[in-house]
Amino acid sequence: MLIALLGIVYGTIGLYGLYGVAAGEYKFSNRPTTLDGAIAKIALGAAMIVAPVLLWKFANSFVLGGDLTFNMFNYGSTPRGSTCEDIKLAITYFFMCLGSLAWLIAGMRLYTAASGHHGGAGSAVLYLVGGTLAFFINDVASLVGNTIKMDVSLSNVCTMIGGS
Repeated sequence: MLIALLGIVYGTIGLYGLYGVAAGEYKFSNRPTTLDGAIAKIALGAAMIVAPVLLWKFANSFVLGGDLTFNMFNYGSTPRGSTCEDIKLAITYFFMCLGSLAWLIAGMRLYTAASGHHGGAGSAVLYLVGGTLAFFINDVASLVGNTIKMDVSLSNVCTMIGGS
């Protein structure tokens, strides 16, 4: 939801910049926005607004059987489980938070690039890819496990702590 709210802010800034370009008014800015910068901010805002819905709709599309990620977005579908299941869920939420933070950093880098500044070290694409992999950690673990024919999923947490 924070990504969507930030997308609304970016879109509003882009619309205000587009208005400034069209009207020729720059009374609140010492650096006027260019037309391509305003359109880039609007596009970035729109993409960020749509992102949460797309994540929920396509949570099961990375791998077949990625129901854990899909069910995490369906509130109330995950009943309270054993301690090891709760730990596995907490680790998954942690990686989802890391992925969301990476997307936020990517959005900030794209925003500063649209404003004509350099965002520093690192590419927005790397943050987007890394954030996606971190957000869908269960699906990525399933893909890796199917590729190397080993169980590398977070279900091993229960095995390590001796739970069921």
